[in-house]
Amino acid sequence: MTRFSYKCKDVGFECSWEIDQPTEKDVWGKIKIHNRYAHNQFEIPPEYEEKIKAAIKEI
Repeated sequence: MTRFSYKCKDVGFECSWEIDQPTEKDVWGKIKIHNRYAHNQFEIPPEYEEKIKAAIKEI
């Protein structure tokens, strides 16, 4: 079964947070929550959105 993973450090944050979820949509939901509370980003800036897309891996 396919899963998707993401590591916050892969987009340049000094952060050890990692996530894996069954769908890419689920990963995005968790990333949005994490960025709001851990990095004070209430909206993901476009330049980070592209980095995040590239950092989400299918495992």
